[in-house]
Amino acid sequence: MKIVFSNYDDIKNPFYGGGGAYAIHEIARRFSKKGHKVVVITGKYKGSKDVFVEKVKYKRIGFSWTGPKLSQLIYHLILPIFVKITSFDIWIESFTPPHSTSFLPLFTKKNVVGLVHMLASEDMRRKYKLPFHLVEKIGLRFYKHFIVLNDITEINIRKVNESANIKIIPNGIDIPQYISKKRRTNILFLGRIEINQKGLDLLLKAYKKVDSKKLVKMVIAGGGTESEVESLKSLIKKFGLKNKVEYVGKVIGRKKNSLFNKALFMVIPSRYETFSIVSLEAAAWGLPIICFDIEGLRWLPKNCALKIKPFSVDLFSKEMERLESDSRLRESLGNSARVYVRRYSWNDIFRKYEKFITQLV
Repeated sequence: MKIVFSNYDDIKNPFYGGGGAYAIHEIARRFSKKGHKVVVITGKYKGSKDVFVEKVKYKRIGFSWTGPKLSQLIYHLILPIFVKITSFDIWIESFTPPHSTSFLPLFTKKNVVGLVHMLASEDMRRKYKLPFHLVEKIGLRFYKHFIVLNDITEINIRKVNESANIKIIPNGIDIPQYISKKRRTNILFLGRIEINQKGLDLLLKAYKKVDSKKLVKMVIAGGGTESEVESLKSLIKKFGLKNKVEYVGKVIGRKKNSLFNKALFMVIPSRYETFSIVSLEAAAWGLPIICFDIEGLRWLPKNCALKIKPFSVDLFSKEMERLESDSRLRESLGNSARVYVRRYSWNDIFRKYEKFITQLV
């Protein structure tokens, strides 16, 4: 069977390289191991080229000189051309901002599955004041099959496409076999550097509100566009936090694991999320989580995370101070998280994908 995944982002994209790209690769490489031919079609970026990664072919389309935001629009425009000229048995389209769908079912009679890591239009409308949600609603009506990460997304899709075949399959996680018992010394934010969506402005305001002598150092890790990274650095400087907040850039592999090992707890101050892989990673490392009680994070159990009224900087600040000072609370939340996350092993998640895709083909 030839399986095509389309996703603007990919695991080596310097601007994003987000959880969705990582999740797609985990599923794609497992299909490849089973003997299937797997292609992932992504957007181009500077230095990118067609490559094989763990027997999965990555094909780049579009232009590398247009920048990440314009490139996403171009990706939407040209993707239908590739669905017309590419040989495949099933196409799994990972929805891409700003309006999610590329209307691919209109260009082929073969099965196209909408893979929904997030329905981006509402967040994009909030940020850019443009009616992306109208395009998204029209597009969703043309898809017969969806894979979504949670029941909230299923409900939103059924509002415009009642008869759709929707399968809920969450993302997975690799469970670390060894967690250091050494003293943990940092508060950790790990994710894409996008000030507005990820709530980094709210996080820095909350951290600033606590007496600097009372909180340990905070580490911010993740990649983003040059403008977003510069905005982050400017905010750190503006709030006088250069000696307390360290931005370490994008991290992978051992560097990423080292950050988890050194963290007291994880902060996820996002204004908007769907299914946060980093929250699963934190849970796998036994880290408590502080987050706002937004729709996209409601699936996190209360015995794993401290959820705060959106978007109260004061309450976020108080909970950071409380969690740092209360080792018993950290241990209780962390232990519960380690137990909860066992259900999200990648091998189990892959079997759900395999069963669903096989039924369609």
